[in-house]
Amino acid sequence: MDCPLYEKIANQIEQQVQDGVFLPGAKIPSVRKSSKQMEVSVATVLQAYSVLEDRGVIKARPQKGYFVQENQMKTSIASSIEPTKNDESVHTLLQRLLHSSQDEGLVSFSSAVPKSQYLPIRQLQRSVGRLMRLEPEVCVSYEFTPGSLALRRQIAIRMLDSGCQLQPDEITITLGCQNALMLSLQAVTQPGDTIAIESPAYYGVLQAVEALQLKAIEIPCSTSEGLDLEVLDKAASQWDIKACVVTPNNQNPTGSSLKPAQRLRLIRQSVEHHFTLIEDDVYGELSYQDKRERALKADDQDNTVIYCSSFSKSIAPGFRIGWLVGGRFQGQIEHNAYAQSLAIPTLTQTAIANFLENGAYDRHLRKTRQAYQDNLRRCQQVIQAHFPVGTEVSDPKGGFLLWVTLPPKVNAMKLHAQALEAGIGLLPGLVFSFTAQFHHHFRLNYALNWDNKIDSALRELGKLSQSQIHH
Repeated sequence: MDCPLYEKIANQIEQQVQDGVFLPGAKIPSVRKSSKQMEVSVATVLQAYSVLEDRGVIKARPQKGYFVQENQMKTSIASSIEPTKNDESVHTLLQRLLHSSQDEGLVSFSSAVPKSQYLPIRQLQRSVGRLMRLEPEVCVSYEFTPGSLALRRQIAIRMLDSGCQLQPDEITITLGCQNALMLSLQAVTQPGDTIAIESPAYYGVLQAVEALQLKAIEIPCSTSEGLDLEVLDKAASQWDIKACVVTPNNQNPTGSSLKPAQRLRLIRQSVEHHFTLIEDDVYGELSYQDKRERALKADDQDNTVIYCSSFSKSIAPGFRIGWLVGGRFQGQIEHNAYAQSLAIPTLTQTAIANFLENGAYDRHLRKTRQAYQDNLRRCQQVIQAHFPVGTEVSDPKGGFLLWVTLPPKVNAMKLHAQALEAGIGLLPGLVFSFTAQFHHHFRLNYALNWDNKIDSALRELGKLSQSQIHH
């Protein structure tokens, strides 16, 4: 005798949990949404969810929905076709959180933008002023895709440090790194395709997945080891993955970097499983080591890597100057770039090219990296002294972002709300994944002008975290 419909639905959802479609702690579709998807009544779905609760697979949270029990078998792969979180897309949630942290009166740790003291503003001001005076026609003329030849030459020279030997015509200038990532994904995927991403991931990648209507398989990324290549290998064996977006150097938000052997293995996997690697190296030049890490692109023998970066984290966020090396996809990428934006602002390209040419950039980087290292140590010391027992912090070897893992009792969204009332902005972990698995994590920007105000704000965050545990 066939089992009842509600039991079939319960079995189907339980299988999805076992297959890693829903991770422990992840929210499953609402009763109304499941009713619509499966074309059954709300009563049938409620019966199915009741069965799953009895089996210990899911648990209802009042006014929040149904979530997979934390003690379910820890699966390593999470696939989310319709990324939602409390009925909000990543984009909607991110906009709400970032906008709430933009008040000038706040001490904000939330956005990944360095304070102006860590940017070469005076040099750029002189460069822009000189251009406006002496070459005004340069500032008002179109610089068509692929962008300024002078800037592409300087980028080719700089990329020698990452192990890449490139010609200027292999480089395309973009409107920042986010534009480079979007153009790369557009060149290698179609709506409905599956890609692999880091988890936690830079939220711009999640927004790109939503905008391009892709499916994402989240591959765990730890603060110490980076992307889990064992899980990636299993995922690529199970699914037809078209691309993998990865940040091998100073990943956002974990700060992790891949070891040399892992980098070579990752490239081999992309060849074996026929997917394109999209390398986001926006923090590559902010390494604290004397010599920066090699780019994946430097060891790309089979042209399976598209390289993306920008000057937004090191020279001028507002200039929106990025670039990519598209390899065999270069023609398609340049066609899309031209169709979407026609040209890149001439003034900002020329100003950065001049800045790179006069040698000031390396001096600027040496000074900035040292300041970030000093700030990192201060952050880690304050967190260790004032946050709840069991709090863990990453130990990045570059960049300026810290990933903080609080004890499970501390809710980062609640902490965000409490912090705002205290005049502090932070970014909760929920925006770095399509699932609810980072609810007690947050990212912290330490490219700040460190003073007593910053120190006090960080101590206050520790106090607020403690209060959640003792409440």
